[in-house]
Amino acid sequence: MKYLIITGAVLILLAIMTGWFIIAGKYLSLTVMKKIIRDEEKLIKAHVDYVIMGILLLVLFATGINLPLVVAVLACAGALANPSLFLFLAVKPNVNKKAGSFFGIVSTLVFLITTAGIGGAALLLIQELIQ
Repeated sequence: MKYLIITGAVLILLAIMTGWFIIAGKYLSLTVMKKIIRDEEKLIKAHVDYVIMGILLLVLFATGINLPLVVAVLACAGALANPSLFLFLAVKPNVNKKAGSFFGIVSTLVFLITTAGIGGAALLLIQELIQ
């Protein structure tokens, strides 16, 4: 599915972008980055998660498995949204994260979407391999 490889490539580009943000803030000590990025640890988590999710989608594409469209779309949406939560927290670390808060609800929905997409793809891959 083209969706997997395109989204995987976008995720790798986002990983590169966040890597530059880390360099700009941590090593180049750019004041503007220090004003925008309030939690450097969350930025690093976003960077790593973008890499992982990008590679995961590229690997799913490389397997050649024919995923149902809904599973592919959920996998792509979850892979994009999940690391973006870390990026949001890097900029706004004091947001209310409690259950029932707006961020809590959004992060739960993102986790469910990611689970359905990536987990669904993994289950379909296992099913195809054991047949």
